[in-house]
Amino acid sequence: MDGIDKELLTILTSQTLSNLASSKNIKIAEFDAIIAILLKTRIAFDVEYSPGTRRLAESALLRIYINPTTTLNFTFSFQSGSSLFGGPI
Repeated sequence: MDGIDKELLTILTSQTLSNLASSKNIKIAEFDAIIAILLKTRIAFDVEYSPGTRRLAESALLRIYINPTTTLNFTFSFQSGSSLFGGPI
């Protein structure tokens, strides 16, 4: 296993990424931290951002490229939905 694969495995199995990936809502600063780690370690990724609407929460899709045929996809929500009367759904 070369250095890049070892780094990738370490990052992807880290408790921080695991916690963020399994959480329902994250803060934008936490998402920025993931992006910074991926940039620093030169791991290929794409981000698709949706600013949200009255119907859908603000979210982002993070696609991490492991090799040409394998990707990991994470969808992050940045806010929870709310009802017309101000309470959570």
